[in-house]
Amino acid sequence: MSPADVPDPADGLATTAPETSSCPGCGAVLVVVPGLEADHPGASASCAGLFRVTVRGLREEAPQDHRSAALLQLATDAYDAQHLPAGAPAGPAVRLCLDLDQASGPRRASAPGARVDDPPSPAPPAHWTTTVADLAADLDVVDLPALLRAWAEAVWQDWSHAHRELRAAADGALTS
Repeated sequence: MSPADVPDPADGLATTAPETSSCPGCGAVLVVVPGLEADHPGASASCAGLFRVTVRGLREEAPQDHRSAALLQLATDAYDAQHLPAGAPAGPAVRLCLDLDQASGPRRASAPGARVDDPPSPAPPAHWTTTVADLAADLDVVDLPALLRAWAEAVWQDWSHAHRELRAAADGALTS
């Protein structure tokens, strides 16, 4: 019996466990969804798909509700900061700094005048405290806005090794 074969106690027959993969950005181990295309650099197709599903309601509400728009921007900054491809600019991590550390808020951090995509990305954290998979798992017991805020704060803390560099870039964005 291979490790993928799991006995089913109901009928005594073996069933095949679903195929999983680890996201290259956040490390979340998720079931591979056949036909799902990878459309987010630095993320597996399953991880990007899970993020889209998790924030779908916010995307629908954002055009009419500034709170939903700000929360969606915070979630997007956290996700992007957690899924930076190697060598990509650190803009998402800098925007997360502006969102949380500099208290300028997601709307200011994403404003066209905030030039935050210039600094090179420092090495990402070796381990992420919380991923979108953790977020999705807790949706049935915790309010989405609270989960998104806690996740964004955890992602920002995971970048603690680069806070000085990211804060300097954020300060530059605020003065430009």
